[in-house]
Amino acid sequence: MRRLLAPLLLSALAACASPSPVPIAPFSTPQEMHAAVAAFAQPTPDGRLATLKAQLDAAGLAYEVESFDGERPPPAAGHNVVVRLGPEEGREILITAHYDAVVLPGGKLADGAVDNAASVVAMIEAARRLDGRTKHPVRLILFDQEELGLVGAQAWIGAHGIDNVAAVINADVNGNGDTLMYGLNNGPQSAGLIDAVKEVCTKRALSCLDFPEYPPSDDVAFAAAGAPVISLGHQPKAEAEKMRAFMLNPPTSAPDPSTIPAVLMLIHTPNDTIARVEASTLALAADTFTALVLKVDGQLD
Repeated sequence: MRRLLAPLLLSALAACASPSPVPIAPFSTPQEMHAAVAAFAQPTPDGRLATLKAQLDAAGLAYEVESFDGERPPPAAGHNVVVRLGPEEGREILITAHYDAVVLPGGKLADGAVDNAASVVAMIEAARRLDGRTKHPVRLILFDQEELGLVGAQAWIGAHGIDNVAAVINADVNGNGDTLMYGLNNGPQSAGLIDAVKEVCTKRALSCLDFPEYPPSDDVAFAAAGAPVISLGHQPKAEAEKMRAFMLNPPTSAPDPSTIPAVLMLIHTPNDTIARVEASTLALAADTFTALVLKVDGQLD
């Protein structure tokens, strides 16, 4: 999750085709998805990239690596990983998540299980389920260097543009909880996607919570470029409500520590490990992402 949240957290700490998918046999059990998230705990960015490639190979998803001039110190190339699904022609639905992790004080790479390997694994499973089932092209993009300022997303937009992009569905922080969080603040062009999320929530009887101000991720880069975009995360219901209140009224003076969302105390720390990831949330996220893409695909011209 992008470091735009850091000032809020630091101030707090300082003060204290069918609308829903046809049932199919899953490629990954929840337990296998959980193990796949654990595999992203690597000592280097190259290790995370190698893990991502291996998991795409295992899922039978062909990919391309698009390298770009990066911001990682010392200056180093970044690597976005792209999977193309469905027809070759037509307006594209992008499903996105970042696979990089933050560097902790002292230089160690965080495990980045909740932020954001869980989302990556859920998106890979959704892509596998979607392959061959949409009437529009779907492109799975796993971004590098989100934690350095949305660098990978901005590089992709700079190289490809958004003229052929019908929708962007981004995933960040999907490691635990049963409540789907989504933002309302990605511009009027995103209204159709917000409606699609609401319909999926109703159709599938999901616990969902909208955010007038949503924690920033790669969706911010797409919103700034004018693309229809939505960002999705999961948290326990009480924590999702706490996050919503926190984003609407960030602390300006000494807050009650109980108002600080637990996830903000977790991400970008050594505690963001596989122990904080729930297999049931990974399965729920994969189901929901699949349903949403099929919903959007069915609504497009």
